[in-house]
Amino acid sequence: MGDEVRRALIVEWKPKSPFGFGEAGKDRIFLHISNFADRARWPEVGDWVTFVDGQDSAGRPCAEEIVLHASDSDLKPRHLLELLLLLALPILSLPAFEGLLDLWWIIYFCTFTSLATCMHLWFDKRFAISERSRIPEATLHLFELMGGWPGSFLGQRLLRHKVSKKSYQMIFWAIVLVYQLFALDLIFGGLLYNGLHSLGGF
Repeated sequence: MGDEVRRALIVEWKPKSPFGFGEAGKDRIFLHISNFADRARWPEVGDWVTFVDGQDSAGRPCAEEIVLHASDSDLKPRHLLELLLLLALPILSLPAFEGLLDLWWIIYFCTFTSLATCMHLWFDKRFAISERSRIPEATLHLFELMGGWPGSFLGQRLLRHKVSKKSYQMIFWAIVLVYQLFALDLIFGGLLYNGLHSLGGF
């Protein structure tokens, strides 16, 4: 096999699995943890690696002399724009709370839960790298549901964590959708808002 150094993006790697797959152009590359020459942590989906083509003991093609080039962040300017768009409806709905709750209290609480959610994501990723007990996803979703979803949106991309897990993303975006629909209802003084208003006896 040649000694040409190639570059691939890891597209499949389950947590703690000894192997995964990368894509180099149109080629699907088999990657095994024993063939990594240099890595600071366990490989993850979205990481870039360099390698040379080789063969395993059965003569099948695989990557050898693999070097992990891990990026600590995938946060891009467009993500900030996306977050601003997602926050537009909730911000426009805040006046509906006047007379019910202090608006600054809502802002402070959501800021706190966003920071707490981001912190929990950071700890969860560190625990995953060191193969320690993880923070339950239900806990992360609870913080998101309590108003910390903006922090989760940023934290996932800043830490490159949970963004590729479909089951997690489905629940996360369901929570975001609930906030968007509730905010839209508040803006128009809809049935949901009036119903909760009556139940609360305000």
